[in-house]
Amino acid sequence: MATRSRISPGLLIRQMAAALSDDRATSFRFMRYQATKETFNLRHPLGAKHGKGDAVQLIGLRITDMCNLRCHTCGQWGDQGYLCGQSLRELKQREVPIEVYKRLVDQVVEAGWSPIWYIWGGEPMLYGGLFELMHYITERGMPVSLVSNGTRIAENAEDILATCKILHVSLDGPTAEIHNAQRPGASASYDNFADVQSALETISRRKAEKGLAFPYLIPLSCLSQYNADVAVDLYRFANQYADAQIFYLTWWIDQVSAQAHSEDFERRFGFAPETHHGWVGDWKDFDHGVIFDKFEQMRALSNETQRCPPMMMPNLKNREQIQRYYTDHTATFGYDQCVSIYMTLEIDSNGDVGLCRDYHDYVIGNIKTDAIAEIWNGPAALKFRRSISEQGIMPACRRCCGLMGF
Repeated sequence: MATRSRISPGLLIRQMAAALSDDRATSFRFMRYQATKETFNLRHPLGAKHGKGDAVQLIGLRITDMCNLRCHTCGQWGDQGYLCGQSLRELKQREVPIEVYKRLVDQVVEAGWSPIWYIWGGEPMLYGGLFELMHYITERGMPVSLVSNGTRIAENAEDILATCKILHVSLDGPTAEIHNAQRPGASASYDNFADVQSALETISRRKAEKGLAFPYLIPLSCLSQYNADVAVDLYRFANQYADAQIFYLTWWIDQVSAQAHSEDFERRFGFAPETHHGWVGDWKDFDHGVIFDKFEQMRALSNETQRCPPMMMPNLKNREQIQRYYTDHTATFGYDQCVSIYMTLEIDSNGDVGLCRDYHDYVIGNIKTDAIAEIWNGPAALKFRRSISEQGIMPACRRCCGLMGF
């Protein structure tokens, strides 16, 4: 059976008990999401070659292209990012109006779905109607998960507490020097670490003051040559505030696999993809095995403090696997079946709907003009799912959040 990414047992055991008394409906949705992935092959013994999606479990809104950082490992605005050089004015103008998002929420409810909403960017705090939308989703009984680089989180803490069930804050270093080197600002004078620290401190404190289980505060950290040696210090810093911490092994693709992906994608769908080129990078020049050693230390610290379980994504088992992850793009470690495309809707900043979070070249509709229930199992969606189910994953998929993450 294909490997599935899993929520940390430590998070489930230590946090869900408190959450169940605070919000049973939200706790149920997160557990249902994991269970839907785990039981996919039991529910679809023929591999779902019909291409028809299940009930939507998660909706990802890449709500804006705007971002005030230029993080080295980012496929959007990073060293090779696919958005680099594009007009900021045009990117802003193409954003989906808040009224269209509200209409989408209504359509989701009418379809009988009750998904988790995963809002990211760019930097979502730079979308003007963000909290209006989050309140609208929350009022209709669906949970919101927000991914931010920390910008404006502290000063909007009350809205976060009122609407957000999981708050992910990107954190790549235990000090300003290390964090800001990995995640430099678009403006050279900007200190993102200060905003991150303020966000973590403020949300953690206000949760405690109000006696709240939510939002779960789960920093996201991307491990690379910039910070692998200080991963334990990074964890110690987060442990002061966080309910758990996710460490991503860097999403990346090499030139050989990028070319192979272009050819495979064009053979399947008749046009050349573009977004995967933003993730081309060389993350080979450091001691990858040290990451496994650091994780052993972090797990020991978590057991000692009885808090903040560290989660590796993908969850690899030894030094050799981690070494291969960063040096051999063909290795999949058992992650060779994508079920995300049967349970997750991904919506781009201009309203385009796709089935892949990181590689969203294949469009199945647009929320500005199309009804979401018709898009979900329309001809374009069926064609894409059938291709992945019958021919297998494509080269870019081997390092993808939808396949190996959440």
